[in-house]
Amino acid sequence: MINLKTFYIAILIAVSYFTAAAQVNSKTNSNTTIAQLHKQLETVIQKENIPGLMVAIVKNDSILYSGGLGYADLQKHRPVDQLTQFHFASVTKFFVTMGIQQLIAKGKLKLSDRIRDIAPEIPFSNRWEDTDPVRVVHLLEHTAGFDDVQLNSMINISEKPLLGIDAIKAVSNSLTVRWKPGTMMSYSNPGYNVLGYIIEKVTDMPWDKYLHKQIFLPLNMHNSLFDRNGARRPTFAIGYDFQDGEFRPMPFYQPGSNGAGSALVSNAYDMAKFMLYLLNGSTDSTLLNNAYLKEMETIHSTLASQAGLQTGYALGNDLFPNNKKVSLRGHNGKGEGFVSWLFFNREAGLAYAIAANSVVNMWPISQAIEEFLTKDIAARKPVSLPIDEQKIKPLLGYYQFMNPKNDRWEFYRRIFGGIELREISKDRLLVKKENGQIDSLVHLGDGIFRAKDDILPSFVLAKDSNGQPFFQGYGNSFYRKVSRASLLIQKIPIYLGFCAISIYMIFSLVGIVLTLFRKMNLMDLGIPLLPTVGTCCFIAAYRLMGLTDASHKELFTSCNTTSFSIFLGMLLFAILVMVSSLLLYKRWFQLSPKWLRLLLALCNFFLCYLVALLSVNGWIGMPIWMM
Repeated sequence: MINLKTFYIAILIAVSYFTAAAQVNSKTNSNTTIAQLHKQLETVIQKENIPGLMVAIVKNDSILYSGGLGYADLQKHRPVDQLTQFHFASVTKFFVTMGIQQLIAKGKLKLSDRIRDIAPEIPFSNRWEDTDPVRVVHLLEHTAGFDDVQLNSMINISEKPLLGIDAIKAVSNSLTVRWKPGTMMSYSNPGYNVLGYIIEKVTDMPWDKYLHKQIFLPLNMHNSLFDRNGARRPTFAIGYDFQDGEFRPMPFYQPGSNGAGSALVSNAYDMAKFMLYLLNGSTDSTLLNNAYLKEMETIHSTLASQAGLQTGYALGNDLFPNNKKVSLRGHNGKGEGFVSWLFFNREAGLAYAIAANSVVNMWPISQAIEEFLTKDIAARKPVSLPIDEQKIKPLLGYYQFMNPKNDRWEFYRRIFGGIELREISKDRLLVKKENGQIDSLVHLGDGIFRAKDDILPSFVLAKDSNGQPFFQGYGNSFYRKVSRASLLIQKIPIYLGFCAISIYMIFSLVGIVLTLFRKMNLMDLGIPLLPTVGTCCFIAAYRLMGLTDASHKELFTSCNTTSFSIFLGMLLFAILVMVSSLLLYKRWFQLSPKWLRLLLALCNFFLCYLVALLSVNGWIGMPIWMM
């Protein structure tokens, strides 16, 4: 007969064995899944020409993956690992916001504090300051109405980092409020430079030292820093530009102003620790508690948020509604040779951070990781509510785009970036874009809509306090209802100006042949040829500006061959159009037939309109290095 005690011991051993076996199998399955994801990511980096990739994935209280793929330095064949440091650019703003939130938690600041009261020395201009002052919350949510950083202020070429108020004065050309603060969101790096200065003003410490002490040290993020001097370090990944089948190393720059919008450097190991804190909170009293972390996810200051829409840019982070199972919140960054994403959902317990050392398409990487993280989550069932036609139908019509990041370089979006709310059908609103695309938005109630494939709303149609209709959607784009005729009056001369350029290009080709055979006067050829040459100069200057912006921003900060060529190329367009108009005036009575004179006069008139439009908006006659 078996001893009862022996029997229980045997059962306990058996149970322990099978439990241990189950744990091993579970671990093996998990590792296999991670291995499959790793293999999938390897395929993506080859296809997308990504030299090196940093990946950190966290779920609930576990780090699922912390490491990298590819190379941090192609020349030395140095592989990316969990300690390789990447530049995270604008993800910095998330950390700066945490620093501001800590000061709010300590009672040293409030979201509603006026910037003028905290630091009257900050050189910003707001014609609504008496009734609608710029507040801390407006800087955090990019609703102050500031321009994004100008070309000549993007980097610092001096030997030392910009400090204190001098750093803010360096970007003061962007600190003019363009609309009532709190109306709409427009991404502005200089606004976060001001926040960095506010941290310094309140704490009497450099903003980067404060964040290092208050965030990095409590989380043991010993490999994270804020790079304010642009110096290469052995542990940094090298940023690359991929052109013509080759990777070219990109320069390291000191950030413009004080770096509070772009200076973060970190690695997979540290970002994994940070995301663990982000999902689970911390008992360390230095760090923000869950209530303040949750507050960071709330949008406070836009007209859209007042109308009930909570999709958009909150306190240092944005909400992205395009995942079919779980909405993710976070921030992305892009700099010279680097691109980075930090996404999380605190309720679902999911987070991941990725960074590449080349400005590449990160969407396939993101898709693979999100599919991995959400594989056990069921897709949400789509919902909708009928549209109240009496309420919504009067709001249909044409809406003008209102919130460009930079008025100088994106002024044309105010003219050509509009949308038309065409009709409603049961629970759908049809929206026609300028390119002819028609979107069908699903109504969720109270004028709030979602794209048909999204799980969260990201559109709102409402009225402001003055009863003026507005529409927000497509990211954080803001539109106001206007008369279509008012924009047609602006569009038609521009279209006709483009037609004039096309006519003159054809006319020039024909005229050159006729002039060679002495069938056309050389001075008459100059009438169409000069604007054609001017147009080519303008296009070449614009392309040179784009190439310089991508790889040699330092050339925007001073008068040199490149910056002067951009200035001169755009200016030549105006000069040659004026000379052409003068030639037309002088040769008027020698030209025949009459219809030709009329055609040339109309072409020059609309070309002069383009010159005036570009000049008024600062594209012509404004040296880039003096903006």
